[in-house]
Amino acid sequence: MRRLDTRAFEFIRELWDDAAGNHRAQQQGLRPSPGDSHEHRARILAAMQAPERSDDLPVPAGAFTEHALRSHLSAAAVSTARGLGLVIRPGSLDPQALLLVLGERYGYWTDDIEHTDPFDWPTAEDDTI
Repeated sequence: MRRLDTRAFEFIRELWDDAAGNHRAQQQGLRPSPGDSHEHRARILAAMQAPERSDDLPVPAGAFTEHALRSHLSAAAVSTARGLGLVIRPGSLDPQALLLVLGERYGYWTDDIEHTDPFDWPTAEDDTI
């Protein structure tokens, strides 16, 4: 079995959150596009981060396919790269290459700040999945 640490689960949870939030924003007719105004981006973010209500329609399983989650991972990588001051040029971008650069040069998969474990799991060396 392969060991998955808390950081890996946090990445997966973040991707699930992005997928669910993106779906909710799209249900409200909010879709991101290049050149969006700050106000439009703020509306999308507010819809994505709004607490779930009891009358919200369930997010369909299709929002969580491997392809959908990889797409969210690619978007997160581009956002991280830009936040690090890297320039992402328009055109075909190899998401795997970008993730490799972020991982090897910037510790994308390993660097973390001190925080409370959102899963409240014991830290045992033999945790496996």
